[in-house]
Amino acid sequence: MRRDKYIFFICCIIFIASSCVDEIDLNINTEQRSLVVDGIITDSLNYNSLKISLSSVIGIGNDNILDPVSNATVNLMNSNGDSYPYIEVSDGKYEVAHAAERGIEYYIDIVLENGKHYQSRPASLRSSSTIDSLKWEVVDGSYVNTAGQFIEESLLNINGFISVPSGADRPYLRWRVEGMFEFVESFPGLLNPKHCFIPDKLDISNIKIFDTNELNGNVLFDQQIVQTPYNYRFIAQYSMLISQFAMTEEEYLFWESIEEITNIEGGLFDPPPGTVKGNVFNVDDPDEFVAGYFSISSLAQTRYFISQNSTGFSIPRYCWNFSWWPSPFGCDDCTKILNSSLEKPDYWP
Repeated sequence: MRRDKYIFFICCIIFIASSCVDEIDLNINTEQRSLVVDGIITDSLNYNSLKISLSSVIGIGNDNILDPVSNATVNLMNSNGDSYPYIEVSDGKYEVAHAAERGIEYYIDIVLENGKHYQSRPASLRSSSTIDSLKWEVVDGSYVNTAGQFIEESLLNINGFISVPSGADRPYLRWRVEGMFEFVESFPGLLNPKHCFIPDKLDISNIKIFDTNELNGNVLFDQQIVQTPYNYRFIAQYSMLISQFAMTEEEYLFWESIEEITNIEGGLFDPPPGTVKGNVFNVDDPDEFVAGYFSISSLAQTRYFISQNSTGFSIPRYCWNFSWWPSPFGCDDCTKILNSSLEKPDYWP
């Protein structure tokens, strides 16, 4: 009997406690997803792709991963009335076999399977800008990691000297860098080490833009294009494909806004930054929010190779041949490293 009274008392406490807690409505619309358009047309046939996807929503699809949108009808349109069809080469990725020409306005035209119709605002190529030369420097750097530890490391800077044309269509500049490094296996008893080639995302969350109207002349001196840790990736050979885009003022302002958002540091309950709207819109519903941007840019590219042999700055060994000292991941089988390949790129020296 005494035990029954005890159980009844506990149940009453739990009921009272639960009845005092207000239900919180988070007001999350799990059905609201935005179309994301990420594309570019340049004056080169090597850089003319378009990705169409849906933004992720908590609890739907793949959180934090964009879901590709397939089977869209996509055309590149111009002010002369010409139309160039895109071909879907993989899920949500489309390509067109056409290079933009100066003096002509271009825009993208997208019709989804459900009939929704999207376009971008027309724009034309700005004057192209050339990368005259590049130089490197190894500097000491430091930062505080997520664990609050003070980390010191060497950093590699790649700076450019760039010629900028004058005139009414003087360009705004943006840089993208695709990395690839050679990784050589090493472990006790190894006779024939494999050489793996591993792609490296150098510019992820790192937006590099410049307003050339800030220049007094026509040369941009010592512009930092890349800064990255100087570590084991540069022991054998590292390749950087540097792409320089001469873009419009509207696109520059878009990337400037994105840069401001990515650089915001705040707490969990700080007000969220505003949403950045690009140049793509729903033809039948202009109020619909569409993320991303369709770029019309002149392109200049150069490939740059660098290693510890070329810099003269030695790098501590990453893999060891001592049986009593375990080597890091990948030293016994470099094919286990994410996205690695045994196929040597055609451009490799």
